[in-house]
Amino acid sequence: MDQRAGGQRGAGMKSEVGTVHRQVVAEGLTRTQLVAYAGASGDFHPFHHDETYATAHGFDRIFAHGMLTMGITGQALVAVFGPEGLDCYAADFLKPVWPGDTLTAELEITAINADGSVEVDISTTDQHGTQVLRGTAAGRLTAE
Repeated sequence: MDQRAGGQRGAGMKSEVGTVHRQVVAEGLTRTQLVAYAGASGDFHPFHHDETYATAHGFDRIFAHGMLTMGITGQALVAVFGPEGLDCYAADFLKPVWPGDTLTAELEITAINADGSVEVDISTTDQHGTQVLRGTAAGRLTAE
């Protein structure tokens, strides 16, 4: 298991069904990261930066864009597939991600295809163990 975050080259993963890669992908997500993502994506919905708006609409406070959570989770995919080995990635956003949250991504190999590509299930949880993202991905693993 590789516990490091970030990096340019994939760290590799043993290519056996059931192998798990677990990685902390965000430690203490900041409000600045939310606003920076809004600027990069053009998504300025007030849920993600306006505390008054978010609480008036039933939320405890502002929360991260789902696509920011997906992008942060992508760090674990790059660690496993490298920057060029990922073919597809899909995800569902299950729960809000709040400023201050620490996120851990877990990838589990579920299939090894005849062409050597692998399929993985993805689960991203917060520091309380609550699953905030569920997804799948496929691609070619980096060298072990």
